[in-house]
Formats: sequence, structure tokens, C-alpha cells
Amino acid sequence: MIKGDTPFLYTQKAKDAEQKLKEKVHLMKRKIKKSAYDIKEKLRRKSKISRTGNYVSIIMGVLLLIMSWSSQIEWLIWLSSISIFSNVFLLTIQKNNLFS
Repeated sequence: MIKGDTPFLYTQKAKDAEQKLKEKVHLMKRKIKKSAYDIKEKLRRKSKISRTGNYVSIIMGVLLLIMSWSSQIEWLIWLSSISIFSNVFLLTIQKNNLFS
């Protein structure tokens, strides 16, 4: 090997390493974007499913309110009314998408 060829060899190795690094960075960016998209999609699907839970909680809260009203249990009346109002509030947030 000639002494003059060694800088060329090192620059070529550096260019190859830089190209490999760029490829790896590009692949990692694609993986991160794909995983972020997958997480957003899961959260979007989950928010659509969870609306039924709010409806069921409202119905159960109304039934609990009626039963506690008839038996005159004051703390249960307050608990069921707070449950109803919180579920209605969560439903309106999900329908209007205020936080997204």
C-alpha cells in the first residue's frame, strides 16, 4: 500500500460509515412514525368503544338514584348524581373532541 492512498481509504470508510448511519437513522424515523401512528390509531379506536361504558354508567346511576331516593339514603343520592353528571360531562367531551 502506498502512503498517499491511506487518506483516500479513510475518507472512503468514513463516507461508507456515514451512509450506513444515514440509512439506520432513516429506518428508525420510519419505525418511530409507524409506532406513533399505531398508538394514535389504538387510542382513537378505544375512545369510540368507551362511549358505551358512559351510557351504561349513566343508566346505572339513574337506577341507583331512584333506589336511594326511595330508601332515603342521602349520601347515596349525592354519589349517584355526581356519577351521572361526571359521565354526562365525559360523554360531551368525547362527542365534541374538545381535547384532541
